[in-house]
Order: sequence, then C-alpha cells, then structure tokens
Amino acid sequence: IERIDFESARDRIMMGARRESLILSAEERRTTAYHEGGHAVLAAVLPNGDPLHKVTILPRGMALGVTWSLPEERHTYSKEYFEDVICRAMGGRVAEKIVFGHLNSGAANDLEQATSIARRMVREWGMSDAVGPMAWSGHQQVFLGEDLMTQGREYSDDTAKVIDTEIARILHEQETRAHSLLMKHRTALDAVADMLLEKETIDGADVARIIQESMDHSATDRATLTAD
Repeated sequence: IERIDFESARDRIMMGARRESLILSAEERRTTAYHEGGHAVLAAVLPNGDPLHKVTILPRGMALGVTWSLPEERHTYSKEYFEDVICRAMGGRVAEKIVFGHLNSGAANDLEQATSIARRMVREWGMSDAVGPMAWSGHQQVFLGEDLMTQGREYSDDTAKVIDTEIARILHEQETRAHSLLMKHRTALDAVADMLLEKETIDGADVARIIQESMDHSATDRATLTAD
C-alpha cells in the first residue's frame, strides 16, 4: 500500500467514483477545462477561502469535473469567507461566459450552493446591513395539520422583499467580482485550462505556480513598455 492508494481512496470518497465509461467530446472537454479553471484560479487568488488542493476534468460522481479545496480547521466563519466561497462558485459560469460568450447548464450545482449560502447569510447569520441583526431559521418544524405553504411566516411581505433583494445583491456582487478577477488573470486562466486538457488533473501548487508566472510575465512586459 502506497501513498497513491490513500489519495485514490480519498478522492473516491470526497469527489465520487470515476466515470470511465463517460466520453466527452472535444468541445465538452474544453468547456469543462475552462469551467474548472475558473474555479481553480479564483480558489488560488481569493484571500479568505480554503486552500486549493486539486482540480480535474475527469468525470466523477455526477460532475464532469471537480475543483477541490481542503478545508482549514475553523470553528467560526466570517462574512468575507462566505463571500469568497460564493465568488469561487461563480468562477466556472463566469469563465465560460468570458471565453465562449454563452452559458450552459453545467453551473447548476454551483448556483445552488451560492444561493444557499447567500440566503443563510441574510436570513440566519445577520450578514446583511439592510436586514440587520435578525435571524429566521430555514428549518422550522412542521406540526400535524400544517404544511410548508400554509405555515405562518415569521416576517412580513416587505421584509421578504428586502431579503430577496439582499440575496440577489450578494450573488450579483460576487459574480461581478469573479468576472473582474478572471479578466485580471485571463492569461493564467488560459494556461490552467491548457494544462488540464493536457494532464486532466493538476494540483493546487501547479495552479499557484501558473498564476505567479503569469503575473511575473505581465510585470516584465509593463517594465519593458515603460523603458521604451
């Protein structure tokens, strides 16, 4: 038994079993490479998220690709942490839009995760200035004779509108932030996607190196232009 065996077992448990029978077309592989590359670049550059461990375009579980971070030991989570998680979740969708100019259904799980976190930030964790220090649990008990549609709500229609507006604001702000960061690191995004197409699986250290090399190259180019 070697280290690679433990790595493979952990990947299977955390990311799902490999779907070796699933064959992607060249276009789907390229789209998946940029989608996962968008997640990976943001995971590497965002300051408050968990460190990037691995990214792959090998289909696992129900996903065509996976970007995996290793959570650091934390007992509480900041507003900035959740904003970075949402921003990273938007990375695949935004990368596809930047590169291909269109969207597809591949970001469904990302949007579900981002919306769930934004909703809890507003409704449960008091992380919205507009709503303020109030909380409404998303898991209320339903008693006999009641159902989820008729059960009394803890807040008014006006408050519901504010909550919906705040959730949408958080999601749109982090999507815009993801777009700005990926445009800034567009060279690195292309390089990460190319490496994924070549190797199919790369480590977080590879992504960090690509980003640093692209930043160093850009700095050299700016220095050359200034000297000229």
